Amino acid sequence: MPTGRPGAGPTVHLYLASGAADLAALAALEQVLDAQERARSARFVFNADRENYRAAHVLLRHALSRHALVAPAAWRFRHGAYGKPEIAAPVPLADERLHFSLSHTRGLVCCAVAAAAVGVDAEGERPVSDALDLARRFFSPLEAATLAALSPPERARHFYVLWTLKESYVKALGLGLSAGLDHCVFRIAAGTPDSIVLTLHPPLDDGAADHWRFILLRIDDSYTLAAGLRSVTGARFCIHPISPVHRLPQLVLSACSAKAHYEDPIRAELPYDVI
Repeated sequence: MPTGRPGAGPTVHLYLASGAADLAALAALEQVLDAQERARSARFVFNADRENYRAAHVLLRHALSRHALVAPAAWRFRHGAYGKPEIAAPVPLADERLHFSLSHTRGLVCCAVAAAAVGVDAEGERPVSDALDLARRFFSPLEAATLAALSPPERARHFYVLWTLKESYVKALGLGLSAGLDHCVFRIAAGTPDSIVLTLHPPLDDGAADHWRFILLRIDDSYTLAAGLRSVTGARFCIHPISPVHRLPQLVLSACSAKAHYEDPIRAELPYDVI
């Protein structure tokens, strides 16, 4: 369900694929990867992790090529001062620089592409026996107290909500985990859909907390995905499920920020084949 004015602010394009068959089909397109990506893939111990990595980077290259007249194999990447990946070559056209963020977890890969700095994080929901200990160590006291008040099953799910939101924020900010996870405090307020409320203690960037836009998705009832960027005017989030094997994931909007407009996938155009 959308909030805010459709079309206001930058557009975030979210590309995602899930399920063993789709990830295998994407990973099989590894000929578009460069030597560095192939070497990194080979270092993973388990085949599932190697396949996930290849699928994620194939997805990223094809996603970027939907926004510029560049072949998927031609993209080159580098890391910024704090380790954030960015485009090194070819230089994007004149005044429209492409930004991206990439995330992958067992069974799901996703990337966000926008004309402004953006962050995305996805996590598969596995049992977290030490969720409260982790929250007390890395989250704010308010977030830890919120988790402590929940039942164990609710606590595990909300832990992933907070974790993915925080990861998407620090990725968009470009500082990575060096920014710390306790200064960005997230709260979910009940609504239709629920609202994402951010407080910064103290702010690490030059924008107010209410200038940030986030959405929170639940995918296949097994994954939590959060994406965000800073925009005073608002933002549009367009979801693009990618399925070489013609399988559409189940997508549910769990929560969003004020002035964040969520656009459901246009079913008539799906499934979209990346080949």
